[in-house]
Amino acid sequence: MKADYIKDIIKSYEKSPYECILIDGPWGVGKSYAIKEAFDDNNNKKTCNISMFGLRDAQAIYHEVFLQLILNDKTKLIELITKATDTFSEISNKFAITKRAVASFVKEKELFLNISPHFNQYHFIIIDDLERMNKCIELEEVFGIIDELKKCNYVKVILVANLKEISQKDVFDKYSEKVIDRVYHITEGPEKVDWAKLQIHNGFITEFLSKHPVKNLRTLQKAQNLYDDVRLKLKDGYRDDFYDEIRLACFAIIVESTDNLYFREPEQNQKDSTMKVLHESFNRLETRIIRYYLHGIRISNNMVDMLQKYYENEVALSAGEIDSEYQLFIHAGEKANYYKSDAELKQVLPNLAEKIKQETSIGKMLKYADEYFIWSEHLQLDTEQLTSDYKVRLHDLIYTEVMSGNMEYLTYGIDSFHIQSQTNISIVKEVNESVKTKTISEYVEYLAENTHGEKAYQYSYTLRGFVRNSFFTNVVSGNVDALYNEKSFPIHDVTEQQYRTSYNIMYVLYHENKDRFLAYCNEVKNGCDNMAAHRINVLLEEITGEKQM
Repeated sequence: MKADYIKDIIKSYEKSPYECILIDGPWGVGKSYAIKEAFDDNNNKKTCNISMFGLRDAQAIYHEVFLQLILNDKTKLIELITKATDTFSEISNKFAITKRAVASFVKEKELFLNISPHFNQYHFIIIDDLERMNKCIELEEVFGIIDELKKCNYVKVILVANLKEISQKDVFDKYSEKVIDRVYHITEGPEKVDWAKLQIHNGFITEFLSKHPVKNLRTLQKAQNLYDDVRLKLKDGYRDDFYDEIRLACFAIIVESTDNLYFREPEQNQKDSTMKVLHESFNRLETRIIRYYLHGIRISNNMVDMLQKYYENEVALSAGEIDSEYQLFIHAGEKANYYKSDAELKQVLPNLAEKIKQETSIGKMLKYADEYFIWSEHLQLDTEQLTSDYKVRLHDLIYTEVMSGNMEYLTYGIDSFHIQSQTNISIVKEVNESVKTKTISEYVEYLAENTHGEKAYQYSYTLRGFVRNSFFTNVVSGNVDALYNEKSFPIHDVTEQQYRTSYNIMYVLYHENKDRFLAYCNEVKNGCDNMAAHRINVLLEEITGEKQM
């Protein structure tokens, strides 16, 4: 039976002889969705929706019934209580309080059971997730409550469960026949779903389901949630087909991870080790996602991997990475430059040149330049002007990064971009050396005049790191002469921070030219007071590891 039939069941339930029905079916088949749809179509019906998942006490069912069917309509509550006053004299002295605000000491069960005889229209109590209820709740007690509710005037009960997952099976078999009047077994999802209510694009999901037999609505909702989450990380302005493929990847990841539609159990008699390895390879989740859902798409496997790892909470998605992937996407499917003619390549190069001039990301600029130099060299074109402009822009971008504290572009960072053009490699090395020299020159120039304050300390600390770093040693050598002055030592107006700055500078001078530095230290100590000389000696001992006399 398809889930659509639930609407017919609900529609005729008022007139049916049954007081309690159970709708059974596997998780995600659409039972709860179809019930909600049925009552949404007729929203004047009084309904109470209870999920057993999360309830700690079976008596909480009465609380939910009273809260949803009675208490939410205070005007009706006063009217019903007034009518019911004569029917239960044992609590009549409490009604005055109840009319003002439902008294906490009046049991909700007693109130509901005494008010229900005055109902003049049907009230439907939907109890869902019967198989997920707390282990401390006895199913026998739940059935007892249901039996009481179904006997109330104008009250009908709808139970929703996956009977295959019921844990207290013996109790269910013993009491269900007495309590449940009819069981409906739902085996298939609804034929028609209002996807808009689930906020899933109708055209997309119709095509998706025509290829992949997903039966679990909850899985599809989960997939849509992942895409909505990822969409928040995507900036506006990309091509529509890029968003479409990202959505397809999100659905593929969730559906295959959850439902394993294309997982194949190995054959029992599979003894060939090669076939076994091949089978395991095809069964890998990543392989199934690409092979069965995403074959022929333009987003890269790396993008799919990023999305999968994001779903698995292994990585965060960054706008920069997504933007780089988008650039790959818009060029995917084009004829590779390797197969183009000279005339076709000449049409590509101006666009690359413009990107080099406009790009503000160092990584992207390096890639554009690499491609430009490779193909322009094959065509034997004059690149002198672009090379000059490229050097200036690359220098400025790297220098800005370095002065903000990001040193990776001067060390191993560039290698991660896998530059292939020898021309580009030479330019990058030249620019790096120039930026290193300029950076060190600025640090030294500043420290030669000022060793107080946070900026001075940070400059000295960075310079100290340079002197023992193989990427910077050669540039530091011979470029620190200006630091040979008394300001570099803990002599005048000494503070704790200035003292540490002096240590860093002395460390640099010692490792840059040990003999020159030690000779200069003796000079300085001979011309300063005893405390200054003592401080210098203490720092020298830290730097050299030798006792100073």
